[in-house]
Amino acid sequence: MSKSQHVQVAIVGGGVAGITLALAFERLGVQYALLEAYDSLAPNLGASVGLLPNGQRILDQLGLLEEIEQHTIPLQTWRHLDQKGELISTVNALSYYPSSFGYGGIFLERQKLQEIMAAKLRGGNGIIKTSARVKEILEDESGVTLMTKDGFTVTADLVVGADGVRSCVRNFIDLSQPIAEKVNSDKYISTRFACVYGVSTPTPGISAGECFSTYRESAAILGFTGKDGIIFWFVFEDLGESLVLSETPRYTAADIDGVCESVGQFPIAPGVVFHDIFSKKKIAMKVALEEGVAKVWHTDRTVLVGDAAHKMVPNAAMGANQAMESSACLVNELQKVIKSSSGGHLDPASLRSALEDYANLRTPRTSMIQERAGISCRAQLRHGGPAAAVLRELPTLTDADWLFRGFASLLDAPVLDGFPLTARGKFLEEAMATFKRRSRTRAEGSLKCSNEQLVGLSPILVENA
Repeated sequence: MSKSQHVQVAIVGGGVAGITLALAFERLGVQYALLEAYDSLAPNLGASVGLLPNGQRILDQLGLLEEIEQHTIPLQTWRHLDQKGELISTVNALSYYPSSFGYGGIFLERQKLQEIMAAKLRGGNGIIKTSARVKEILEDESGVTLMTKDGFTVTADLVVGADGVRSCVRNFIDLSQPIAEKVNSDKYISTRFACVYGVSTPTPGISAGECFSTYRESAAILGFTGKDGIIFWFVFEDLGESLVLSETPRYTAADIDGVCESVGQFPIAPGVVFHDIFSKKKIAMKVALEEGVAKVWHTDRTVLVGDAAHKMVPNAAMGANQAMESSACLVNELQKVIKSSSGGHLDPASLRSALEDYANLRTPRTSMIQERAGISCRAQLRHGGPAAAVLRELPTLTDADWLFRGFASLLDAPVLDGFPLTARGKFLEEAMATFKRRSRTRAEGSLKCSNEQLVGLSPILVENA
């Protein structure tokens, strides 16, 4: 594509958020370019991903969910273990998700998810380019120009930064602010924890559909089982201090064994210790866990989605789900711009208004979920304050309390406007409408919880406050 060619929207980053946007734009006939720095839209990075009803409903609208579900099973039972390995509680609320929401909680390899998503891209009204790392962004009244390190250039009415926590688009937005208001990511993104994540082959004593969390200082364990008993696990490490983004460490394979050996003999199921899982690992990687929400989400012609806008620790299993939510919300606002524009270009005044509305809608929800994910991580590592209150409350919570949180977490979750809902999507809409009525009118009962009980608690359900 030559420099003179133009698209309506350029997406920087081909992860879950970027592909979600591209799939929606293809359905809407929006001209787009998708630029991914890796050499594939489904790189093998060894990561796993949890999908909850809010994200699954969007994937269902895009015609992807049935294929995704062939590679996973719904989660069922959750065991919470104290620092001695003794059982705090067993939660079965996840087993009610399919019948309550229409969608269960599921886990699978991120590469498989992105393979399925990317395979649906047709490219008829889009340009998809891998090995395309953006090195320069120029914005003026007429549009935005992107230049990659390999010399590729594209212009667009709008650039969407779906390029992760070290986003070049977010850096551009920060630097574009007036001097008196200028910010940088060190002021709103920090790192207190690191994580070794891995995937292991089935281990006797742990059944498909089981989950487990340990609550211990210095290092804690979280695990999910998928189809055929494959285990997706995380070992969280407390760094002891908060570091700004520019000082956040990068890790290598040599950094993995120490923290994993420190929890090697910790029991995670009857007759099973963590070493039993670790010894069966197919892959293990160590990463820093950044946390934070961008202070400024957009300029007149650039905007953020996903981890570039709202980076959260993985305890809530909400990173990918929130990336899809933000992508859907942005698409909804852009549909209004498309209707008011003519000649193929997006109207600048309408675009500015849409980006403001998008940021105003998403900032409160993602900030809340990011904070509650952090509380969940801190609870697992036995921090004080809200995290300690969460841990004290854990033994008292019933499955009904967890289901209440599940419903409450979906109240503000968007769908793709104008994209048909499947039967399951309609079921969830009806269930949510019933929940709203009951939660307003019932003063007491199994679905009514105190404000204190609506504090985020356990991974995957942490957003359910």
